[in-house]
Amino acid sequence: MFALLLLGVLAPSAAGEQATVHRDQYGTPHIWSGSYESAGYAVGYCQCEDSLVNVMYCLYAGVGRLSELFGSGLLAADTEARTLRHQTFAEQAWPDLSVPLRGLITGYCAGVNAYLETHRDELPVEVARVEPVQVVAWHRSLMKRSAVAIAKLDAENSKADGYRPVARRRRDGQPGADNKSSKHPGTQPGHSNSWALSGAKTASGAPMLLIDPHWPSEGHLQLYPFWLHVGDDLNVGGFGLTGTPLPGLGVTPYATWTVTAGGADSSDAYALRINPDDPHQYQLDGKWKNMDVRVEKIRVKLPDGRFEEKTREVLETCHGPILKTKGGVPFAAAMGGYDRADSLDQFFKMATARDTVAFKAAIAMNRLSYFNLMWATTEGDIGYVQTGQAPLRPEGFNWEKMVPGWTSDSLYKGELPFGQLPIVENPLTGFLQNCNVAANVVTPGLTFTKNDFAPNVLYGHYAQYRARGARATRLLTEVEQATIEDGRRIAFDAYVPPADLWVPVILQAYAEHRREAENGTQTEADQRLATAVRLLGTWNRYATRHSTGATVFRFWRLACNELTSSVGRDRFVIANTPGVRQDALRALRQAAERIHAKYGKVAVAWGDVKRMRRGDVEWPLSGDGLGKLGMDTLRATPADRFDDQHKLIPRGGQCVTTVVELTDPPRIRSVVMYGQSNKPNSPHFADQAPLYANEQLREVPWTLEQLRPHIESTRVFETDR
Repeated sequence: MFALLLLGVLAPSAAGEQATVHRDQYGTPHIWSGSYESAGYAVGYCQCEDSLVNVMYCLYAGVGRLSELFGSGLLAADTEARTLRHQTFAEQAWPDLSVPLRGLITGYCAGVNAYLETHRDELPVEVARVEPVQVVAWHRSLMKRSAVAIAKLDAENSKADGYRPVARRRRDGQPGADNKSSKHPGTQPGHSNSWALSGAKTASGAPMLLIDPHWPSEGHLQLYPFWLHVGDDLNVGGFGLTGTPLPGLGVTPYATWTVTAGGADSSDAYALRINPDDPHQYQLDGKWKNMDVRVEKIRVKLPDGRFEEKTREVLETCHGPILKTKGGVPFAAAMGGYDRADSLDQFFKMATARDTVAFKAAIAMNRLSYFNLMWATTEGDIGYVQTGQAPLRPEGFNWEKMVPGWTSDSLYKGELPFGQLPIVENPLTGFLQNCNVAANVVTPGLTFTKNDFAPNVLYGHYAQYRARGARATRLLTEVEQATIEDGRRIAFDAYVPPADLWVPVILQAYAEHRREAENGTQTEADQRLATAVRLLGTWNRYATRHSTGATVFRFWRLACNELTSSVGRDRFVIANTPGVRQDALRALRQAAERIHAKYGKVAVAWGDVKRMRRGDVEWPLSGDGLGKLGMDTLRATPADRFDDQHKLIPRGGQCVTTVVELTDPPRIRSVVMYGQSNKPNSPHFADQAPLYANEQLREVPWTLEQLRPHIESTRVFETDR
């Protein structure tokens, strides 16, 4: 049992079952402890203080029990979690996890349970005590999310073929009959930024790293900031998934790391031939094989507060679990590392590594899925790897669609060794960047191509346009003797690269239009068009809060999204033809009309459109996102839907932007989008929002001496023996 002591001491706890939590002036917990169990307890308790509903959502999601809390609307999610066997594999993995990690997780659950015992009124429903397997299952479910999504996408890509495998890749690597593209049609990559500078590019001589995931800023996927010191063994801080006790994007005295979406393809969809006389059998090599059949019982909360039990049949073949397309066609989802649930162990070993060799050994465990992992170490190394538990696929099949599941010739041949994934270390350029770009463009001068790797390893964003990546490469090339302020400036850069391509086309189109119509009568619509052209012509191409040109360009891009032509689309090179110019001008006329209709004028500051809202308070924002032909700035504030006040309100994007310099001790500057707490009555509900809106970072203390002047509160958790 643990007892909670409220103390005014400013020293870390003594060795033993004890943890001291100092919350700084922004409410962020800095935890010192003599044991992993007590440290985990403090993390669990603090997370519940700040975001109890999110904690419970996460811990119930991985084991497929959300319907107990939120009703039948999440029955499908629970069924999929049961189908994917997150809990089963978590139970199997538990005994083999590192002993200290098991202590951290066990203590975390004890902290959550202790909070629940005294704060049950904060939840709308009674909950059971949480168990360590729920933490492991939740982490596994997040690590498998992209693999499941890609398998589903492979299946949907076969819709035009009747969900049948109809094409093969030729053995020489050239496309087959229906393979007209080297990338998945319709792939929607994730959005995040990362970069690393070597010491040769920084003023301090120490490597510098940007942690900048573009992730939900609220809800159960919200990242949780905390700093954790367990004796001399574990000193790590950063951002962890709610529902877990360990940062996934982290800083230690020896290393720092982050991830972006876009790693290796680790999953596929297998088409099935199901026995018409027995729906629990599938064909393999001319014989009928029995599926693994399980009946899952799911407890569902009813609107009146009572519960009912639902049963769901879940099926699995030798390829993997059976899922269904949007049209209800069953297929088997195969995933590399499907039977693993030890991804938290890799993060733990990364967090406890004391040199580059140990850190790289932890990375080489290869327990992550579909991530671009970037890191730096205090020994001066910077590196990048496109991770993913990529299978060794047999030749002769189109792995970007369904493959035939009725022949053993299509079965995986093992797992690709980690060393054969795309890896770049210590480039001569002195920097790496991955803003959801292909592995071969993380720094200039790389020469490897897709053909240098096993099938579908270079999956994510290969050969696709990424404005953010191009802009980051330019800024990182130009910077010398970089300071943390330079890092902040690059992280929040609001320049709009697509404008370089399209504004000249728009201006040329308007000049041609004016020559043709110079003797005509100018209507009010013509005047609004002229105003839009003038704003674009004088625009500096930054999406700042006061920019009116940014508003015009964003509305122009939205109008282009409705056109069937290529105008406005993201390209490195565009065709400036008369047809493109005509479409561009037509879209601008529509954009000017829509701006005027919404706001009563054409010259509207971007910060009046792009707003940040927390509770009843708003702040103007700079930047933009990528969706629906957005402006794709490094300053990522995505929002596509206008509210009833004609405002674009982001709910994610740059959510925990952090610049780390690996000095001794590490220098850290960071800001979260809103604040540490999700409770509206907390002083930390939105206290970082003004900093975020103004593109500012706060100094994050690392040592107790640095923290001491900023401590807002202190409490001690210790064993009640």
